[in-house]
Order: sequence, then structure tokens, then C-alpha cells
Amino acid sequence: MHNTSTQQLGALERGELPPLEQVRDDVWSLAQPMPGGHLAYSLTYLLRSADGGVHVIDPGWDSDANWDRLTGALAEIDGAVTGITGTHLHPDHVGMAARLRRASGAPLAMHGVERAALERHAARRLDPEEVAARLAGWGVPPERRDELSRFVDRSPAGLGPAVDRTLSDGDVLPVPGFRTVVMATPGHTAGHICLRDDDRGLLYTGDHVLPTVFAGLGLGGATPSNPLADYVASIDRVRRYGHYEALPGHGHRFAGLDERAHESAQHHLKRAQEVTAVLGAVAEPTVWDLASRLTWSAGWEGLQGFQLLSALSQTEMHRDFVRAQAPPAPKSSDCSP
Repeated sequence: MHNTSTQQLGALERGELPPLEQVRDDVWSLAQPMPGGHLAYSLTYLLRSADGGVHVIDPGWDSDANWDRLTGALAEIDGAVTGITGTHLHPDHVGMAARLRRASGAPLAMHGVERAALERHAARRLDPEEVAARLAGWGVPPERRDELSRFVDRSPAGLGPAVDRTLSDGDVLPVPGFRTVVMATPGHTAGHICLRDDDRGLLYTGDHVLPTVFAGLGLGGATPSNPLADYVASIDRVRRYGHYEALPGHGHRFAGLDERAHESAQHHLKRAQEVTAVLGAVAEPTVWDLASRLTWSAGWEGLQGFQLLSALSQTEMHRDFVRAQAPPAPKSSDCSP
């Protein structure tokens, strides 16, 4: 993998915000700051269509400062918003979509799974007893439960009803002069999508494949399938276009997508191997006990709040993946006379 934007990489290394950058004659990248500290910004993409309109991919975190940055960028490239697409439901990617939709009248499109998840969440949030039961079931010590409970049911509230168009795998975005194809890539969230532009050799990867960190998995709510299994299969799809330039949701654009995608899948499979080793050494550990025996970038003791909750969720996912991969126990034979 190697960087294809000296501006973005240089800003990242200096701890600064990258400037608006032209990726192709009709494609721009805009960094939008986000809270939390783990990642400094998300990347918004502006596609100027053949009719002069602008299609916005992942408008970013909703704040007045980010709104000013976005409207300033639109003025600089001299275009009005005619469409919005979200790669997935997280507020650092689509938090500003509702405001942009109201101001421009442009429709918002997302994968059907993401739309349904947002609408379910808007209709019903977990009550305190359900949150407490989930944390207790993970084996979280009582003194750490208050720290985690406020993050269990967090989502971009109120966005769901603003989704106008449901996307499916293989759909083409309605952007004149572009043929941008929707690729369903579940894993990070169940309805995550990447967007493929064959004419320009670009792949908008959202949070599926990132250049500086590895995507967390299963961060879009409960799913009927295992997010790790989904992710590994989705990585295989993306690797077919490994020679395309990657335009990710964070960090900087890069070449070598095939290598980085493989590395990302191996990162998560290595964690599954760690889980396998612990399950072989410890009888029926709780999710908390299991997580405490795994390797974390910040160290187990350094995990707090949302990052700790994410680690526990990831651990449960890996545990379930490992158990699903294990061969069934042989049936005992009755040799009695």
C-alpha cells in the first residue's frame, strides 16, 4: 500500500486538517472534523455531475463548523447539491445528511439494511433494564457498568426517516456523467456499502478498508449473521478491484487496495486465533474475561467508555465466529450389549 495524496498524508503527519483536494477533474475530497480523538476527521467526496450538480458521498459529522466547510467547498467548485449517498449509518459519515437534505432538497440514499436499522432505532431504544442485562451477561464488573451503559444504544437519532432511496448491491447512482456502482460490503455495519467507479478507477471504501487503522466490525446493531464472516467475504469482493485507487472514509487516499484489504482481513482473523487459544485454556470465560486476555492496541487497562464497549462487542463477535467454525463434537456410540 502506498499513499496517493501528499497533501492528505502531510496534513495527517502534522496533525492538521487536509485542505479541499481535487482527486479527478470532477471529484473532490473534503476532510470533516469529528469528535472522539481516535480519528481526527472523516472524508467527504464531492462528485460534480455532467449537468453541473454535485453528488455528496458521506457529508460527515453534523456541526456548524462542518456545515460552513461543506458550503464553502461547494461554492469553491461552483455546484449545488443534487444527491447524497451514505456508505453506512455512523454519524461521522452521515450525521450532516439530514441538514444537507433539508437545505438542498436533495434525496439521501443508503443501503436498505442501514435504512431499516436507523428506522428501528428511531422507533425503539433499549430500556435501562435491557442495557443492564446485556452488560451483566458479558460479565462486566458492576463498578464499570455505568461507564458503558450510556454508549450501548448510541446512534444518529432521527436520521432514519430522512432516507429517501434504498440502495441494493449492483445499483448505479443517478449521477450524470458517472457510472458509480453500489457494492454491498457488510462487516463494519450490516448495510455498509463501497462505491465503484470503473471509468475513473476509483473505489470509495467508506470504513470497509482504511489506510491507517483497521475497521471495527459489527458496529451497526444486531445482525442475523456473524459480522466477521460477512467481512471476510466482503474483503474478497473488494480485492477483485485491488488495482483501483482507494478513497477511504478516514486517513488518506491510497493505492495497493488488494494488499491492504488482505491485511485488514488477516488482522481480524488473527484476533479470532487469539480467542481460540483462550477458549482452549479457560473453561467458559465471560466476554469480559475473554477480552481481558486479548491483545489491544491501547492495552486492556487503557480501554474506557465507547472503546471498551467496542472491544467487548468485538470479543463477543469473534467468540461466536470461532464457535461457529469449530467442528461438531462427535456423537458417542453406545457399545453396551
